[in-house]
Amino acid sequence: MWWSPCSGAIVDAVSRQLLLLDVDNTLYPASCGVVDRVDALINRYLVERLGIDPAEVDAVRRRLWSDYGTTLHGLMHAHGIDAEDYLHFVHAIRLDDLLVRDERLAAMLRRLPLLKIAVTNGSASHGRGVLECLGVRDLFFRVYGLERLEFVPKPYVQAYQIVLADLPAHGRDCILVEDRAVNLRAARQLGMRTVHVADGGSPAPDADRSIASVLELEAALAGLA
Repeated sequence: MWWSPCSGAIVDAVSRQLLLLDVDNTLYPASCGVVDRVDALINRYLVERLGIDPAEVDAVRRRLWSDYGTTLHGLMHAHGIDAEDYLHFVHAIRLDDLLVRDERLAAMLRRLPLLKIAVTNGSASHGRGVLECLGVRDLFFRVYGLERLEFVPKPYVQAYQIVLADLPAHGRDCILVEDRAVNLRAARQLGMRTVHVADGGSPAPDADRSIASVLELEAALAGLA
């Protein structure tokens, strides 16, 4: 049992549906440019801290994504870097230059009678910062950043298992909302239902629902009932 800041009541997470939401490029459109700024700092980290030739950075990151799921996960294995130092470096951006309060998002999330959990491949502080800028931080029961995931990122099944064990909850109790189709597959293996936020891209063929914007989530969830 926990006290929920969303409803002001005691909540038994196992007995109700949980809504797991990715943060970046899910709660706001990719066109806001947050991930672009982070990507630029990741490239700078590889050049300045690891001495990688700028001309090779993109190829190095593609290999790391392919082999390890994220740049950080690959750098931890291949170079033994300090993960917390990396996260501090790459998230040193002014979120309030890029994001503003989204009253439509807040109103929609308030109407959803589900316990809301943020799960991000960024740092917890970055995730909380995005939620604050969007004006929805108080609607989320918990924020799981990479630190709480033991630096195991989505799409690994272990990342979701850590979240489920910590809540605690079962996969069948959860609906995952994500912009990256690859991150939906592991969740489905654990029995979660999934909603893909395509944002102009191709819908994920194995998602339970695909939507163009997170603002369509309420209708998508009604269709899952």
